[in-house]
Amino acid sequence: MIFDRTPLEKEFRQRIAVVRKILDATDITINSINAGSGIDISREGRGLSIVLLYAAYENLLKGVSRTLLESAAQLRVGNRRLKPNFQVFAIHSKLQALTNLSPAHIWKGSGRKVVDAVAERTCSINSNLFPNDGSHMKTKQVITFCEVYGLGAPATILGDAWGRINTVVSERNSVAHGQQTPEEVGRKYSIAEIRKLVDIWEARWCDFLADVEKKASSRDFYREPR
Repeated sequence: MIFDRTPLEKEFRQRIAVVRKILDATDITINSINAGSGIDISREGRGLSIVLLYAAYENLLKGVSRTLLESAAQLRVGNRRLKPNFQVFAIHSKLQALTNLSPAHIWKGSGRKVVDAVAERTCSINSNLFPNDGSHMKTKQVITFCEVYGLGAPATILGDAWGRINTVVSERNSVAHGQQTPEEVGRKYSIAEIRKLVDIWEARWCDFLADVEKKASSRDFYREPR
């Protein structure tokens, strides 16, 4: 199989399992020890869960990107045979170099190096690249990701998780940057609501991963036909 989602899905589900463990440990309705002691950190647990859902999603998307690029590189076709979206990754470093040059230098050889790189018979893809669009993992980033890799519109596959992405990102950022505490974020959710969100997050992102595997398991996903 060219693209194997198994390791990505395994790690993602493990991260989601950690979220559920935290919710179980801090839920005073099922944890008699905490309930008896009078210690209630359930809101903090729910707030921390949002941070971990974000981390699981970010890690998954970057893992998918890395696996797609590794899959393209392992086909052993040159840059010239790659589809244009993958060619951009192959010549990324040379494109970046152009931004630091004066216009004159572009015409005196640097621009030609980009053209030559596209025509190479070897593959120069850097699998550590990620098509970051500066939107900080909000829905716009997912759209950009899918457009760059030719995966189609993501909203339908992600279903009821799609409308939750920007909220999860914003609330995670507010905790990470000290604008809100985990307790303040967790106060916005009941335990039932956060557990439902966790279930949605796991199911829909795994659906997304399965869809990527289906589309990216053909050699023609990466290369132009002869």
